[in-house]
Amino acid sequence: MDILPFRSPQFVPAPPDPVAEAHHRIANCLALLVSTVRMQTVSVKKQAGPFSTIEVRQMLDGISARIGTMSQLHRILSRPGGDGVIFLKPHLKEVTDTLVATLASPEQQIRVVHGGGDCLVEMRQVQPIVLILCEIFINAMKYAHPAGVPLVMTVDCERAAEGGLVLSISDDGVGLPEGFEPGKTLGIGFKVMNSLAAELGGELQMRSSDMGVTFRLSLPAAAIPGIKLA
Repeated sequence: MDILPFRSPQFVPAPPDPVAEAHHRIANCLALLVSTVRMQTVSVKKQAGPFSTIEVRQMLDGISARIGTMSQLHRILSRPGGDGVIFLKPHLKEVTDTLVATLASPEQQIRVVHGGGDCLVEMRQVQPIVLILCEIFINAMKYAHPAGVPLVMTVDCERAAEGGLVLSISDDGVGLPEGFEPGKTLGIGFKVMNSLAAELGGELQMRSSDMGVTFRLSLPAAAIPGIKLA
């Protein structure tokens, strides 16, 4: 009788659990939030004089905005992702709605205009993109309209000519003061944004004029492997 060779059963890995993945990414977000709050604590300790009511409110609003953004991010990441890619634009609108609800006040109204086309991104890229968006909104609340004029934010997502993505986020404020050094003056938020852009393999640029400030996040095609943009 012929003896057939033994073949061990082939191991087939289980498909990734989107909810477990969402929990993992949100845990990372919370760790980033803790780190940001600690950095703010260090900054407060270095402050020579007392903080104004507006400065205290801005710090608390910033923390609330980050927590609200993470809550919305958890909802996004927990949804079935299909082949692991999603259209970004509707989720950007969800997040900006959350930011407006958190940051707006009777003294400072906010309106958001969404333009451009739509962009396909991998699920893993949603988290850093959304956190960058949050930091830009927080900074706009601080610097765009010192007099409390209603703030208009514009959010555009476009496909770049070479196949990458470009996300532009602008305010209609007074721009930054002459001689303003982002790395020093924007402090914690600017460092967080640059770190997140590097995580994406992209580049974050800032342009200021008397018509407002624009942040431009560019992701090269190499940073979004396996995605065919429509």
